Amino acid sequence: MNIVKFFLDEKYGGYNCKDASNIEMCTLGNFLSSEIGCGYPSSFKEWGMNDNWGEETNGNLTVLKKDGNYILLGDLFSEELTPTMLRVTRQQYAQIITDWQEMVCKLKPKEVIIKYENNEFIFETKD
Repeated sequence: MNIVKFFLDEKYGGYNCKDASNIEMCTLGNFLSSEIGCGYPSSFKEWGMNDNWGEETNGNLTVLKKDGNYILLGDLFSEELTPTMLRVTRQQYAQIITDWQEMVCKLKPKEVIIKYENNEFIFETKD
């Protein structure tokens, strides 16, 4: 099982990624906390679901690429010769963003853990 943990920054209202079990989960953590965030609606979900919006995009920390029915997320500034990429289906990608917005941004729990197990992303929240 792989995990990434977030903690609410009560001063600013956003989330900080504090712990990840591997590079892929760290990338997911950076994507959600820095690119998606909780302040403004994100166009990343629409980009991932629309074939006419280009094959690649990036934010401040994350590069995203379409690969058939998959979305690849990687560190924009990776120092690896072959950067490690998180590979998720488009459906998983859309669900991760939806769960982040519904379970995290709207409810503002103090701690969030995303687990990846048996090819499924599971959000757990704690107050």
